[in-house]
Amino acid sequence: MTIRGPLAITLFAALILSVAINLVVAGFVVARLHGPPPPGSEVERIVSMGIRGFPPEIQKAIADGAAAKREEIRQRLEDVQAARRQMFDAMRADPFDAAALDAAYGALRDKTVALQQAGQEIVAQAVAGAPATVRAQIRPPREGPARDEPPPPPPANP
Repeated sequence: MTIRGPLAITLFAALILSVAINLVVAGFVVARLHGPPPPGSEVERIVSMGIRGFPPEIQKAIADGAAAKREEIRQRLEDVQAARRQMFDAMRADPFDAAALDAAYGALRDKTVALQQAGQEIVAQAVAGAPATVRAQIRPPREGPARDEPPPPPPANP
């Protein structure tokens, strides 16, 4: 059976419209999953993910502290990545050497601790410089305000 006439044209137009809508929706999904990274260096992106639970005043102090130590943090991050590569190389080695893997684990732990320590020093300095009223607003990143407390006021615009 073949469809002809105005019904065929209408069905064909509906098919083209449906395909176009599906392609647009698929484009949005792909863009959300594989879009460009947020602006800034790798260090800035990592810092921005880690400071979400802090009030804006402390976030700014942490970002400024990280910017001042950008090269140190970048080097420590590269050290962690190099230690991870060595760990995976030890896992793939043939013949397998358990002592080499254990040493690689130890090196990765040491490099990770050094990176964490650098970040924690920056946060400690930022928190130490904040007044108690601002520090009281600090929450773990996935928590909102405490249920018995009203949400903090929005920051004042200068």
